[in-house]
Parts: sequence; C-alpha cells; structure tokens
Amino acid sequence: MADSSEQVLCRLEEIPDGGARGFLPTGHHEDRIFAVRRGAAVHVYVNSCPHNWRPLEWAKDKFLACPGGEIVCFAHGAHFDVASGQCISGICEGEWLIPVPARIDAEGMVRVPAKLPEGPHDTAGDLS
Repeated sequence: MADSSEQVLCRLEEIPDGGARGFLPTGHHEDRIFAVRRGAAVHVYVNSCPHNWRPLEWAKDKFLACPGGEIVCFAHGAHFDVASGQCISGICEGEWLIPVPARIDAEGMVRVPAKLPEGPHDTAGDLS
C-alpha cells in the first residue's frame, strides 16, 4: 500500500543492473539525487560530493567509475563505496555521501521519502 510520506522514484528495472541513474533534474545534466542498482538492491544518495558539495556526475547518469564500479566524483576523483556511501579514496577520504532512504515495494517500485535529505547548499527537499 502506498504511503503518503513516500514518493515513487521509478521501477527497479528502469535503473540498469550495475549502473546508476540520476533523478530530479536541477540543471543541464545535474540531478538532485541518484540511484545505483546492484541486482535487487538499490542505493540512493543526494548528488553532492562532501568535499565541496558539487554534483558528482560528468554527464547525465554518469556517476560510476565504470559499469558495476564505485561511485566517483568527476570534479576531483574521489571514489565512494556504493553500499555505504563512504569515500574510500580521494580528497574527502573517510567522509560520506548523504544517503536517501529507499525501498522497493511489492510491485517493484523504488520509493523514497517525500521529503528528501538536504545537502548543505540545498533548499529543494521534496519531489514536487
């Protein structure tokens, strides 16, 4: 059953397995949040590097070092663990991406909170 405190992000299969996809456009190719899929699991984060709070991707939906690889900030090369969001190498090693709670419902829809976590320079906290 749908929960009014949640919103649908997409169907799980709309995120390529081993890939990533951005959501909620804020600019030419920057998205507000992004999701990485690993089989039946999905990990969602605010699209903001903890080093200087800039978007991570270099082009639309380009969040990974390679298919199935780590999340990478293309501005300065920091690498992040997909499952935890922790920076494992680079300028912000030991810092973390801001996680967005996500779940996959019985119909295969990826759901996130209606009110999203905010980054330090973020004022758009929801999907609307």
